[in-house]
Amino acid sequence: MTGKYRDLLKKAKQANQKSVDDNTEIQETVKPEIQVEEKEVSLTIKVPISWRQHWVAECKREGKTLKEVVTKMLTEKYGKP
Repeated sequence: MTGKYRDLLKKAKQANQKSVDDNTEIQETVKPEIQVEEKEVSLTIKVPISWRQHWVAECKREGKTLKEVVTKMLTEKYGKP
């Protein structure tokens, strides 16, 4: 990002960090999240072919795949384990 948005985000992060530091007496060490490569499996659902064709076309217009869109929607709704 460039310009004013980068500066605004930087200021907001600094303000947030300062308030966290001010309010926290004991600093805890946070371990970085370990990401493990998991095997991918298929997820199959039955939908009318016209719906699927429409969804695939819309995804292509946005430069995305149906997998990306569905995965994002499910993650937003239910989160990750």
